[in-house]
Amino acid sequence: MDKLYITHYYYPGTDPWKNIMLLPEKEAFRVAEELAREHPDTASFGRFADFVNYYPARKKADTFVRERFIQSGGRPKLPHPYSFTLLECEYLRDWFSSSDKITIDLEDIPDDQVSFTLGDSCALMIQGTEPVVLTKAQLLERIEAYGGSVETFMKESLGKCAYVEVQLWDRIELPDPEKNDCAN
Repeated sequence: MDKLYITHYYYPGTDPWKNIMLLPEKEAFRVAEELAREHPDTASFGRFADFVNYYPARKKADTFVRERFIQSGGRPKLPHPYSFTLLECEYLRDWFSSSDKITIDLEDIPDDQVSFTLGDSCALMIQGTEPVVLTKAQLLERIEAYGGSVETFMKESLGKCAYVEVQLWDRIELPDPEKNDCAN
């Protein structure tokens, strides 16, 4: 099977391990307003300009995915995950207007702290579609069904979705950034 890793893109100069959904609600709204004001021309901060709609949608999606993950044996440590993508995603790289990213080898993540959806869980739920939540074992089984080719799996499974969303339910301590090269 192809080597698997997950990628988190982030806006230059921001802390990739900060998740606005992990803040108390009042603080989240204050930070969202500040970020939207400071970055009016960036796609990635656009969701914060409409935080009154984004916040409940994101909260609902995170809760749904978390509950399904727990039903499948997951033991998430956080109420809201860090969002990653399986492998690379040009769409998200462009959305964040950056090549700043974190990559983590999937083998280094405990099985009970990572889940996957075929597509953006929040966008799917806004569209009225319940995301399919997969454990690491279920994802690997699906990839194996395509001869172990991640590329074939993604082409055949994603349809209109741009990427496989990865929910990381615990902060992973990364090795030295110079050694963080599982994507190379």
